[in-house]
Amino acid sequence: MHRYLTILFLFFSLLLVGQTEDKKIRVGYAGSAPFVIQGESEDGIVFDIWKEIAFDLNLKYTLLEYASVEAGIEAAKNNEIDILLGPTTINEERAAEISFSQPYYNTEMAILAPVQELSIWEKASPIFSETFLFAVFGLLLILTIVGFLFWLVEGRKYKEDYGMHIHQGIGSGIWLAIVTMTTVGYGDYAPRTSAGRVVMGSWMIISLILATTFVAGIATTLSLTARDNKTITSMQQLDGKKVAVPDYNKIMDRVRNVDGQPIPVKTVSEGYDMLLNKKVDALIYDEIPLEYIFAENEKENYVLSKKKIEPQYYGFVFPVGSKLKRKVDLEIIHLQDTKEIQHIVEDWISRN
Repeated sequence: MHRYLTILFLFFSLLLVGQTEDKKIRVGYAGSAPFVIQGESEDGIVFDIWKEIAFDLNLKYTLLEYASVEAGIEAAKNNEIDILLGPTTINEERAAEISFSQPYYNTEMAILAPVQELSIWEKASPIFSETFLFAVFGLLLILTIVGFLFWLVEGRKYKEDYGMHIHQGIGSGIWLAIVTMTTVGYGDYAPRTSAGRVVMGSWMIISLILATTFVAGIATTLSLTARDNKTITSMQQLDGKKVAVPDYNKIMDRVRNVDGQPIPVKTVSEGYDMLLNKKVDALIYDEIPLEYIFAENEKENYVLSKKKIEPQYYGFVFPVGSKLKRKVDLEIIHLQDTKEIQHIVEDWISRN
């Protein structure tokens, strides 16, 4: 009898151990740095967040690595894992096949492109543009008209001062108009007659407005030229450019809409390698992975432009009908309320 009870006890002990093992959560992970750091041990933003969730829920788990987010999603879809960790973007296409948790992080798309300085000619070319030259020509025409009017009402009466010939008189009138407009006031010429004072007085008022507008236009042209270069910092500069982008239809359509050529990539590292090898002109990707990989390299060679191109919402992936999802959702909300997730992300970014 004692022997029988001993065997029965061992049987139930083994059964309980088996049940304990069955309770382990199958956790898959995939993605790019800094959310998932490839190495000997599991590291990255999502692991720090998951450890907080697993500790609060007292969950035991095993980790399974997947080569890509798509492979991890397929595993969740087939119930091969209970949850997929990673920077997985929540979108309509994916949500039709699997379940997403509450977004644990919200981000935007950003643009990374190599610095390309303008040549001396490219910097000076706006000065020789049609708009600029027409403005100069217009000003000279107005000065000529004012000079002619002044010669007409006064210059021809005082030929000994303004010149014996018409071209000399008009030239002196133009000089007086320029001196008046610039408020230099050399004193070599001054209107003597009432008609001359009316012409030059009217020109004083007009020239105040005209000179201000003209100088402002020149300053704007030069300042834009100084600031502007060929470095891609916005979507509008992607016309005719090859751009590495995530394999999302929405962002690829955005690039096509500005006549760019989107080249889909699976990871930010793949896109960055293409950028380094000059296979693409720019890289558009989620802001945090881009900021992380950008911080690890020479900043003087590249420009990271945060233009809020497309909002991105990251979530964890579950099989449809998962009982674990609600528990994880509540924990994510708690970690957001306490700003723990924000602190984790900021800590990872600041490490570089």
